[in-house]
Amino acid sequence: MTNNFKYLTQGDELTSKDLKEKWIEALTFYDQMIEGGHQLRPIRFLVLHIIDKGYYNYYFPETSLFNLLISIPIDKKVNYTKTLKVEIDQLINIVKFDYRDWTGLSRNNKTDFEKSLKWHDTCQFTETCDTFDYLISTIEEWKPLTK
Repeated sequence: MTNNFKYLTQGDELTSKDLKEKWIEALTFYDQMIEGGHQLRPIRFLVLHIIDKGYYNYYFPETSLFNLLISIPIDKKVNYTKTLKVEIDQLINIVKFDYRDWTGLSRNNKTDFEKSLKWHDTCQFTETCDTFDYLISTIEEWKPLTK
């Protein structure tokens, strides 16, 4: 299988087309992981929700192992300063959300690592999309209408 995915890194320019393509890539990734037997449907449903609602215009996705990382682009560029990690804990059947804001902090400093955590929540698998919607409606910098 040929991978035609576009690789983007911190500081790369983003177009609306790039954002939508990255979300489609994330959906394809989770489809492949699910076909391979991994229990990742809640994250796949979240990616589909983001695409369906048009939120893909405001957020940049990446994957790390099986986790979904969602960042807020700054000045139409890839930026990982404000990133939400969505992961599944299969031992207790929950989805974990961790939002970190690294603005002005060092990723190599343990104290800064603890300071970077701005929001954390967990939910049942069926509440994944609702929990994401709650985040983007309550944390000002994540509200899509303010972009």
